Amino acid sequence: MTMILIIFGLGVVIFFHELGHFVMAKIFKLKVLQFSFGLGKEIMGFTYKDTRYSICIFPFGGAVKIKGESLDEENYEKDSFLGTEWYKRISVVFAGPFMNYVLAFFLFLFLSMFYGVAEISNEPIVGNVITNLPAEKAGIKPKDKVLKINDIEIKQWRDMAEIIHNSAEKKIKILLERENRIIELGIIPVKDPSSGVGIIGISPGYITRKVAFFDSVKISLLQPVAISVISVKYLVEKMVKLQKPEVAGPIGIVQVMAKAAKSGMEQFVYTIALISSAVGLFNLFPIPILDGGHIVFGLIEGLFHRRPTKKVYEIANYVGLFLILTLFMFATYSDILRNFPGLKK
Repeated sequence: MTMILIIFGLGVVIFFHELGHFVMAKIFKLKVLQFSFGLGKEIMGFTYKDTRYSICIFPFGGAVKIKGESLDEENYEKDSFLGTEWYKRISVVFAGPFMNYVLAFFLFLFLSMFYGVAEISNEPIVGNVITNLPAEKAGIKPKDKVLKINDIEIKQWRDMAEIIHNSAEKKIKILLERENRIIELGIIPVKDPSSGVGIIGISPGYITRKVAFFDSVKISLLQPVAISVISVKYLVEKMVKLQKPEVAGPIGIVQVMAKAAKSGMEQFVYTIALISSAVGLFNLFPIPILDGGHIVFGLIEGLFHRRPTKKVYEIANYVGLFLILTLFMFATYSDILRNFPGLKK
């Protein structure tokens, strides 16, 4: 059941992305040759107004094929992708990531209306424990309440965080309450390579509060934007400092989704909303073969009134493919190291 939910969740994200391309292509009267739900061999379908609508054997996402979208076709007729105006091509390409943000908005709206809006709690209660960091190794678990650190009474999360941050590579004594039992642990916070402060790998819990409908709409609109802004700031900071960013590859994504699926509907829907936002942002990066790369080429044509040559497109696509494969291998390697930290040695 967990694997079915993961396939379904990722499939919805991909399908909405392709649906964006499809709808915008139809609006501009481009010839859509095929629009399919799922991938692989067609198991059923029909043709309507020159478009083949298909359901394919693997229920994972979808695909849209527009006339003249491949350079090899060299088709520049008005109803083809390459033959239409540059701003229409940009709109068709942008519609895919945009629909990912639309999906994220509706998922966040669903959550805020039925479950409430989550806010970080300032209570010293552990919300999440990060794998392979000191807290997990010492045996700290979610819902543990921190009573004291080094015999200092802890009343708020910020009090605890301040002590831990100032204790990098120094042993601290933590007194916990777990299911009416008092537990004492010794932990040595590790130094966070990016900030230099001590961390043990815990995050605060969340509390939810009900909000009015229009407040839900406002919050749901801002959440995907906030996620994208935070992600871009993080990547830029890492690049400026020449540090390796923490990214999740396919293994990490599946693990996060599996954990969310086992945690309940609320957490699973929230995770799908996060992934949809991330997919929308990633596809807007100005890398050839991604939607962002096509947008850049369209803008170049609009500014200079001439289209890059086929050779330029081909070279750019090879470069883009190389970058994507490199990122994929790096992310997968990071996933493996997270699961098998002993391989670092």
